[in-house]
Amino acid sequence: MILKGRLFWKILFGFWFTIIMMSQLLWVAFSLYRHEGPPEQRMARQLAERQLDSAAALLQRQGPTAVAALQASWPVAEQGLLRLEPVETEQSTTQSGRILLGADGQHYRLHYDTAGLQRQLAPPQPRSDWLNMPPPMWWIGGLGGLFFSALLAWHLTRPMNRFRQGFERLAQGDLGVRLYPLMRRRHDEISDAARDFDAMAERLQLLVESREQLLHDVSHELRSPLARLQLAIGLAQQDPARIEGSLARIQLETQRMDKMIGELLTLTRASHGERDGEEYYDLQALVEAVVSDTRYEAQHLGVEIREQADEEVEYTICGQAELIRRALDNVLRNALRFSQTGQIITLTLQRQGAEFVIEVADQGVGVDESKLSSIFDPFVRIGSPAAGKGYGLGLAITRKAILAQGGRVEARNGEEGGLVVTLHLPG
Repeated sequence: MILKGRLFWKILFGFWFTIIMMSQLLWVAFSLYRHEGPPEQRMARQLAERQLDSAAALLQRQGPTAVAALQASWPVAEQGLLRLEPVETEQSTTQSGRILLGADGQHYRLHYDTAGLQRQLAPPQPRSDWLNMPPPMWWIGGLGGLFFSALLAWHLTRPMNRFRQGFERLAQGDLGVRLYPLMRRRHDEISDAARDFDAMAERLQLLVESREQLLHDVSHELRSPLARLQLAIGLAQQDPARIEGSLARIQLETQRMDKMIGELLTLTRASHGERDGEEYYDLQALVEAVVSDTRYEAQHLGVEIREQADEEVEYTICGQAELIRRALDNVLRNALRFSQTGQIITLTLQRQGAEFVIEVADQGVGVDESKLSSIFDPFVRIGSPAAGKGYGLGLAITRKAILAQGGRVEARNGEEGGLVVTLHLPG
């Protein structure tokens, strides 16, 4: 649960303490730096001035008896605020009141307790002992800060808890876990992290599934030659006269298995995307060498291979020449496998922007549109009599090799039939 997390409590108490301190500091600042006093202080000063003026006028015209009568007409709580004392001085004012000459010829000092009046006018406000804060401010700041801090802590720790659960499920082998659908409404960095998590999980799922499928396909492909090897050995044991034929069959099946294992190793190296051994090489010269090797086999089948390239373009490229040679060789041999006598295979090399593009087009039967996206998968064979001549690894090696060089590979059916495979390499 979220409440058990240490991060939740750190965020909760951290923000709660910050909110309380900010509210108290703001209260103290407003209390210390406001330019005018409280309303009861201003009212007390004004009322005291009027009362003193009235008492002074009566004292000068009628004497202290009139002042006492005026004072008796005030409320009982205010009668003790005015003091009238005879003095032996002729000063008009002192620090403690006014000195006036009464109607009887005697000097008197008039003093009004302004502070006492202010205390009477001020409403009762019990103060706390710390920072002179009223208790309602403590309750408002404390409860409000607690609610806001708890909400913020829950908002931040809830996705963290989901990430933890997601990683736990990944560690337990559940590669189908996805977090972005649960966080897409946040529209913040956390939802972006959830999207990246889903991309990672999906990538891991694809890798694991592809490896499991590859293991299954390899097991299936090895089962047939192993069965034929066992059959050949059994025939040789039953009939010594068949030993020579059985040995020939064993040799043939061994060569086929060796070829398939070699292609699997090539596929594995291409899948790892290792960039060791990169060098600058002439792409056009490499294409011409591969075409020359394939033409030697194509002549016996009556198939023509045509090469087209712009001679004015510089085809120097950096990468692993052997991987590209193997990729192009697989594409050409695949086109040759599906070509009939008298047909033409066309290879075009050109530069398009920042890419070098190699296009190989044959005049075979092509591929169903529904199967075009899967012809680059391992052990995929197209439903054709010629498909049985290979293991379905050639185009898979091509795709892995091109991807390892930062390029891409595409396949489509030609407008007049046949299959068109396009290799894109970064220039």
